[in-house]
Amino acid sequence: MKRYILLMLIAGLGALPVSAQLLTLDSCKVYAIENNKRLKEARMKINESEEIEKNAFTNFFPKVNAQAIAFQANDYLIDIKTPEMNLPVYDGNLENLSSATQYAYVPGLELKALDYMNVGMLTATQPVYAGGRIRSGYKLATLGKEVSEETLNLSTRDVVVKTEEFYWSLVSLQAKRSTLESYKALLNSLLKDVQVSFDAGLTQKSDLLKIQLKINETKADELKLENGISLVKMALCQHIGLDYSENICLQDTAFSTVVPEMLYLPPATALTNRSEYQLLNKAVDAGILQKRLARGEFLPQLAVGVQGQYMDFADEQNTYGIAFATLSIPISDWWGGSHKLKEHEIKIDVARNNLDEKSELMKLQMERAYKELTESYQQISVAESLAEQAREHLQVITDNYEAGILSTSDLLEAQAIFQEAQDGLVDAKSTYQIRQGYYKQAIAQQVY
Repeated sequence: MKRYILLMLIAGLGALPVSAQLLTLDSCKVYAIENNKRLKEARMKINESEEIEKNAFTNFFPKVNAQAIAFQANDYLIDIKTPEMNLPVYDGNLENLSSATQYAYVPGLELKALDYMNVGMLTATQPVYAGGRIRSGYKLATLGKEVSEETLNLSTRDVVVKTEEFYWSLVSLQAKRSTLESYKALLNSLLKDVQVSFDAGLTQKSDLLKIQLKINETKADELKLENGISLVKMALCQHIGLDYSENICLQDTAFSTVVPEMLYLPPATALTNRSEYQLLNKAVDAGILQKRLARGEFLPQLAVGVQGQYMDFADEQNTYGIAFATLSIPISDWWGGSHKLKEHEIKIDVARNNLDEKSELMKLQMERAYKELTESYQQISVAESLAEQAREHLQVITDNYEAGILSTSDLLEAQAIFQEAQDGLVDAKSTYQIRQGYYKQAIAQQVY
């Protein structure tokens, strides 16, 4: 009977709930990419940057403006009255003007006009040269869209790696649950045997109490474990955008045995694939474009255009067509503009220095991630050795206990050591799975 229980403890038993919701690692990644709120926001940022790019593109085309003016006065704005008069006739000699004998009769005049006016204008202006600001602005808007796309890639990798961490943490906890259930089964079976021996007067009550104490300890451990499983399930569901359910079960529970050497990629090779590296380069490009925009403010601005006018006043309607060109040359701004350009040059140098520094740090991050991956892989071998030794130790103690050589305390201690070794092995394997995700993220390898 004890050998049967020992096999149960080593193998572990578990059954899926009747209404279990099965999740694979890939399905969790798909849910996370589709539903994670951080990624939804990143996709909205891309849509926003696309609209900014489209708006910047419209600056290449003429600007068309329409204006209309209409007014109605309560009286004529032009109201002129002149009396009738006789004007001397000028014969070309100024001396005779004062003593003229001939006069021209001018009748009285009354002029009233402009009590209303309607004016309509349609103007189209095409920039010919704007100091390169239109083209630089469009490139900057395009760069903004590329930055949003790289940010989405970066956020997606972060979300997927976090999904893997939640997933394998839950796998680890569920594996510990199976080990604990087998351990409980062994203790309950042992309690029955010791109870029979105690009733027959063959063993002391202290042995019975030790087993009962262990059973109570496992109940406390089970409560902590179940709470931990529920919390990780909640975190996983929130992360991947699913409603929480206690019946969630994981289908992919086999730990990977890929050796670290198969995943290794030289940092210098992997660096250019990092989204962070691309974003830092784009920060330099953005600084250069911003400098061009600033320089364009101090260069001549040339534009051509046409205007059509319609005028209705004084009971007359007329249309006019006008073609024009404008040239603006900033002069006084050149002095201050030179300092502004130097400011942008410094910002570009800062961005390049930041690129160099962060590149070095990313290389160090890759090396550290690989060392942690290698270390966690080696920990699996250590944990497997400990688990095997604990299993053999438990087998020997169990045989000696059945032969009456060792006490119940020795058996309980061996069982506890075996359970701890099994949990350590599960932790080592799940940690290696998580470290794989972090290393793949560090070398910009596809993780989804």
